[in-house]
Amino acid sequence: MKLSISNKIVRYAKRFVGMQFKNHSSLIKFDCSSFTQKVYAKYGISLPRTTLKQSQQGIEVEKDDLQVGDLMFFYVPDKHPTNDIVGHVGIYVGKQKMIHCIPTSNVFLTSINKPHWNKTFLLARRVINVNK
Repeated sequence: MKLSISNKIVRYAKRFVGMQFKNHSSLIKFDCSSFTQKVYAKYGISLPRTTLKQSQQGIEVEKDDLQVGDLMFFYVPDKHPTNDIVGHVGIYVGKQKMIHCIPTSNVFLTSINKPHWNKTFLLARRVINVNK
């Protein structure tokens, strides 16, 4: 069975669950947007470096229409004074879950139905197989 690009991206991203994204020799720390950038780049999809710029790529999709590989964007209450500024990104993996990286922490597989993620969800974007 041949996997779609979306499923390949998710399978690759899942390899990092539980890993800490820190390169001690050069003190490079990955955050959520550099994680998505790295994962998508492996399959030839170029994403901008920042979460804000990534949130402007592809086409917007409704939360109820999420497909595997869509990007989900959230605001970060502790980071921004308003709830309309994109501050976090994750990759939708299906079955109401996303994979995401928290700076200087681990890569997580998380339910998008947890109260925090429901409350802070802003939008979702589809960047795979989209004619720009």
